[in-house]
Amino acid sequence: MNMLKVYLADDHAVVRSGMMRLLKSFARVQHVKEVGNGRELLTLMEQHVPHVVILDIEMPVMGGMECAKYILEHFPQVKILMLTMHMEDVFVVRMLDLGVHGFLSKNSSAEELEKALYAVVDKDFYRNEMVTRVLKRLPARKQNRSDYYKLSPRELEILLLICDELSPVEISERLQISEKTYFNHRYRILEKTGAKNSVGLVKYAIDNGLYKLEVQ
Repeated sequence: MNMLKVYLADDHAVVRSGMMRLLKSFARVQHVKEVGNGRELLTLMEQHVPHVVILDIEMPVMGGMECAKYILEHFPQVKILMLTMHMEDVFVVRMLDLGVHGFLSKNSSAEELEKALYAVVDKDFYRNEMVTRVLKRLPARKQNRSDYYKLSPRELEILLLICDELSPVEISERLQISEKTYFNHRYRILEKTGAKNSVGLVKYAIDNGLYKLEVQ
């Protein structure tokens, strides 16, 4: 079990205090640090790179969107969870296209925070009900048969399992392949679709009629 280093950036001290207390209580979290804006976070990351950053969207000096874009370009191995009180569809889609790994409301429970943290590390993305509903409302693109043939049968199979939120270990076991083979397939799928990560793959599959979300 990998022990995690998590950094939190939020300009509200009360929010940081409560979330830091929760993060320190999680079994897989070994090290946590907090800062008040995106610029301070990047300065901290120049010294030590975390596994996950939790970013408030609206912060002084440097906000979450600008900070996330920089992290994705310069620290692509770091997973990003966006933290917000407001979640407009257009903003969620824009951030998903950018490549962030998940979203959380500031009202999220401790259980959801822990679940999201482990999901972005183990599965490369966290899709909660809020994000699912946004993806469900995306205007469907006219289905193109070439999208089926862009991917090999095995790649399409893996894409659909990623959409079902299976982890690399679970997919490897399901298909009876090694994890190395899985990641080779995933790399080719990302190349062919132009997606940046697993969230982008889910969005691609929905956009192209390859996968249908079920929303309660």
